[in-house]
Amino acid sequence: MTESNLFELVKLIKSAAGDPSAMTDAIWEAGYRQPERTAAEAAQITIDTFLYCNFYCLPTGFWPRNYDSVLQNELMKAVGGEDGELLDADAPTIARSIISAGFSKEAANG
Repeated sequence: MTESNLFELVKLIKSAAGDPSAMTDAIWEAGYRQPERTAAEAAQITIDTFLYCNFYCLPTGFWPRNYDSVLQNELMKAVGGEDGELLDADAPTIARSIISAGFSKEAANG
């Protein structure tokens, strides 16, 4: 990832004013995605996400409704850290976490 993309991520993160959900939404809307997964990997990440929701007794209204929601959950983990360790981190640290998790900006269609 180039420095300009890192800078863009930092700007998106800062624009969310510390709200991890807003960071995730802004980064997702800007087109950041992980590489496509195989069918088996997609099934496993979906199962893992549902087990996580069940383990933490999340109301079903907060569970992912489609595969994009599952993928957004992966982005949320990169934003906040697996165990929430990045919730108080600075924007460059969060941006590096996102890049380390394999997210990059997709080329625009057309």
